[in-house]
Amino acid sequence: MLRNFNSLDMKGGLIRVDGKVAALTLGEKILPDTMVIHIEKANSDIPGLYQVINQEFLIHEAADCRFVNREQDLGIEGLRNSKMSYNPVKFVRKYKVRQRGEG
Repeated sequence: MLRNFNSLDMKGGLIRVDGKVAALTLGEKILPDTMVIHIEKANSDIPGLYQVINQEFLIHEAADCRFVNREQDLGIEGLRNSKMSYNPVKFVRKYKVRQRGEG
């Protein structure tokens, strides 16, 4: 994503603490009113940093969006709890596409 940032029309944000990257997020508008967050990483040793990178990114890059798709929680309980705290309006069903004959 970073290599093709401009051609993919990605948006991003980062937070530095003492000159070092402490949080990073990447996303894109998939519809005029919907931002999808593909990557969000933060130093978990800094309390509240995930919330700050999320809030600042949405203020600066998705202020005109009605919806934010935060993607999958990967079955990680803490991540799911965090995502549920944003009071999602709905869940999108995921599908797997396979070529015939594949397991």
